[in-house]
Amino acid sequence: MLEAFRRGEFDQLEIIGQADEKEFFELCFREQMLEALAKTMPTKRKKEEVPKWFVLAANLSLKLHLENAYHAFERVVRCGGLLAALPPAIASKHLDPKTQQILLACQGFNDKNHYPRTTPCDHDFLRKFVLAVPATEWQAWFNGAVQRTFQAYGFFDPAGIFIGDGSYLFVPDNPAYEGSVVMWFNEHNHPVKYEELSPQERKRAHRERCYKLVSLLHLRGDGYVYAALAVVPGNAHEGPVLYELVEQLVKQVGRGVIKLLILDRGFIDGKNITRCKQEWGIDVLLPMKRKMDIWEDAWALGKRCPWQELAVPTPAPKPVPAQRPETIIRREAKRQKTLAANQAKEPPPDPATVRVRTEICPIQGFKSWSECGVPINVLLLRETYADGHQDQWALMDTRPVGPPTKNQYALRPKIEERHRLLKCFHDLSDFHSQRFNVIVAQVVFILLSYTLRQWQLWKFQQPELAGKTPGLLGRQLNLHSEYVVIYHQNAYTRMPLVTFSRELLEMPEEARAKALVKVRHLEQSFLTPLENLRAPP
Repeated sequence: MLEAFRRGEFDQLEIIGQADEKEFFELCFREQMLEALAKTMPTKRKKEEVPKWFVLAANLSLKLHLENAYHAFERVVRCGGLLAALPPAIASKHLDPKTQQILLACQGFNDKNHYPRTTPCDHDFLRKFVLAVPATEWQAWFNGAVQRTFQAYGFFDPAGIFIGDGSYLFVPDNPAYEGSVVMWFNEHNHPVKYEELSPQERKRAHRERCYKLVSLLHLRGDGYVYAALAVVPGNAHEGPVLYELVEQLVKQVGRGVIKLLILDRGFIDGKNITRCKQEWGIDVLLPMKRKMDIWEDAWALGKRCPWQELAVPTPAPKPVPAQRPETIIRREAKRQKTLAANQAKEPPPDPATVRVRTEICPIQGFKSWSECGVPINVLLLRETYADGHQDQWALMDTRPVGPPTKNQYALRPKIEERHRLLKCFHDLSDFHSQRFNVIVAQVVFILLSYTLRQWQLWKFQQPELAGKTPGLLGRQLNLHSEYVVIYHQNAYTRMPLVTFSRELLEMPEEARAKALVKVRHLEQSFLTPLENLRAPP
């Protein structure tokens, strides 16, 4: 094949643009991950003609392509990497000798088809499969059997840091969305009571139909593992829902997996915090509300306790790469000098926004919170600004040794960053169906595909990509594994894109001219004709 290609003799070319997806599914098949997850996946099918592992793989492939509509399945199969990871007996590509077109041939999983198949199963079968399973069973599967599988594959690390939070999922204002509610939100998308707003605040408020996603996120080093989820109406309180998820997870994976639970003020619940500590051995770290009695007691005691200034570490300068040319170094130094001069010309910042000092006061062993049955350690924080005003806040922690730390609570926004990433780049709330079963299944498969992608990264020793967007992540993973498939005389081979480019450049002039004709034909098949891009009259 290579010798023929170097002579410019080949029939067709094809680019595999989702090589990272192929490696993803090859890893899942090699480690038997899909088989382990599909074994317990819920189904209402009386007869299992299409195996559950393929239904799971198809849904994961859709989510890896950021597709929530099932009618996109044929396109995803044709251009994605799932096909390359499947055995040829299920699906394969071949070159039609007459039309010179690349055709997709699938055998399917039964003998009922009397026409050529372009996908291993119909996209409507996938939709009906998901729709038939109740939403409660989808959530129970993810929060139960999936988490036991994660534990068996080492998804939870010994540090045991988990973060809980709730986030609103906005949908169109259509009452057909089952289980959704209508609420008022301010300009920051925080829920408000419209009747309590001032006239100016009402102008900025907006009305939204929504659900609420309550989730539990595990920080595995630089990676992320979704450990539990619940989709509820938007007006449901997230506190009881989250503590129920924590209890379910402890029942599934045992005590000791969750060591520290980091929460926001909305989850302050003395009875459940006591249960976390006494029944499940989980320490809870969360901020304190000003209206609590323990707030007044702590700050009254803080007046008699010593305070210490918190040193702010100076960020280390980025090292200059050894291979950077001297001209680039001089150019960068000149640029930094210009930036400093421009910054000196700008007016000074508002003193009310310039923090000059942060002081802390740790206090241990509080028992004045009557609702909580375990001692509470408190960290008082006092931030002084250039205009003299101070901001005060405090952290609570149930750990018996030492006060809570500000740096550890700084991990809590990690889950908010996941919310934004999933909503903006994974289309988490882009629901194509109003049925609650399908809505919950979509959330389950998105969080499952996201977690399995994280698993792929730490298996391949690429944890630095864990927080990247899907587009950047795909470009990084495809950098060394994007292939060009070459067809010739009922056979084919593939080579990395970089190797293909080198081979093309090193061809003799006559052979390269023949090859470029077919390359231009491939390029034209990818491009939209100019007349199709013109606006209609």
